[in-house]
Amino acid sequence: MNMKRISISFVLAIIITMVGFYFLITYGYQQVDIQKLETDKSLTILGLEYFRFEPVEGAAARGVPNNFNMALVGMGMGILLFFFLEILSNRRSKGGANR
Repeated sequence: MNMKRISISFVLAIIITMVGFYFLITYGYQQVDIQKLETDKSLTILGLEYFRFEPVEGAAARGVPNNFNMALVGMGMGILLFFFLEILSNRRSKGGANR
């Protein structure tokens, strides 16, 4: 077991998950007109709300993260990415040795 490879896969999975949520929230801000929002608007993954826009009287809507659901989905995505990166790394190392 190569601890360096596992550590790199673990860190990459966390970074990719964080960047993924960044782009999902940025996309949500692009889809919602926060100046004219009248009711709550939720962003969801698999039915779990990870971010919500709440209207504020006389001001732009504010974004409120749902930390529990975001952490839950992030852990699931991170675990899947970790195993995907490990399988990919394992295939690369075995494929390079057979050539």
